[in-house]
Amino acid sequence: MSSNSTTTGSVSSTSLNGIIHPALNSLMIGHTFLTLLIPLVVSLFYFSTSQSRHRPLFILNIAAIFLAFVQGVLIDGFAVHTVLEPLNPWPLAFNIIIGFISVSQSIVIDLALLVRLISVYPLIHVGPVRFVLIIAIPVLLKLTRVINIFLFTKVMVDAMNGPNAAVTMGVAYATKPYLKIEWAAQMIDNTYASLAFLSKISHQVNQRVLTGASRSTLAERMRTLFRIALTNFLVPTMFSIAQFVCVYRNVDPMILNQLVLVNTMVATFGVAFATVWAGKTRRQEEQILESTRNNTTSRLMAIFGLGIGRGVNASDDSGYTANSPEETKA
Repeated sequence: MSSNSTTTGSVSSTSLNGIIHPALNSLMIGHTFLTLLIPLVVSLFYFSTSQSRHRPLFILNIAAIFLAFVQGVLIDGFAVHTVLEPLNPWPLAFNIIIGFISVSQSIVIDLALLVRLISVYPLIHVGPVRFVLIIAIPVLLKLTRVINIFLFTKVMVDAMNGPNAAVTMGVAYATKPYLKIEWAAQMIDNTYASLAFLSKISHQVNQRVLTGASRSTLAERMRTLFRIALTNFLVPTMFSIAQFVCVYRNVDPMILNQLVLVNTMVATFGVAFATVWAGKTRRQEEQILESTRNNTTSRLMAIFGLGIGRGVNASDDSGYTANSPEETKA
């Protein structure tokens, strides 16, 4: 009798370990990114202006971070509950909700890349025909992804409401083509938008070289260009390739979920960091321009004897601002 009891206890311990260990991994990964989202939001607001906060790119960044935060909270709650009560899991609907938020988050991220692409290929400059040709591929891919995620969600809901729901959902997750369609479309979408954007920026950098731009400004822009390429293209693409390898080699679904979580979070941070770097560069240029104009104004006042008692900030009294409308718009 005691032998049977020992065997049952060992089997139960093994089963519990198989439930708790993946939950702890998800908790550590999800909570790590969750805590980093707060300083990311602070940085976004610090390096932005009141005008830029009303632009689509900033709004999409905030939306992606919000979805990442909601996803992180749900994963934390799900993992903590699994560790504390492994034999009383949450309803399977939470898995569907987390997956839907994850895919929505990646679509929002690629929408931000599309907005950035449109900003360097504006309709007024490239003309309607070329504009449509440029944005046709990313727009069609996003429509495909939206339709695909709703179809996949319906399949998972039907499986959840059927008999033996957990096993049926696992089989649908591993065998249905919806995940492969989403990841392939995501990789093509990200690659196209990033390469088209980088091509345009590279051309503009070359033009600045030809017109005699300063070396320091050029170096800073090249560093920003490299960071944008690294965060928005290379890293997410490598994770997408890893996802394909895992799904075709029938890797444990829990490991695949953790890889997808890291991919979406890294992509969110990449797009937001690119915006932060752009804001930081713009602020530095504005400070240099303000300093140069103040020095020039101060010298002119000294020459004409107008600087006594007023100092270098005399221009502020007349309502002068450092940025022209064109610069603010840029």
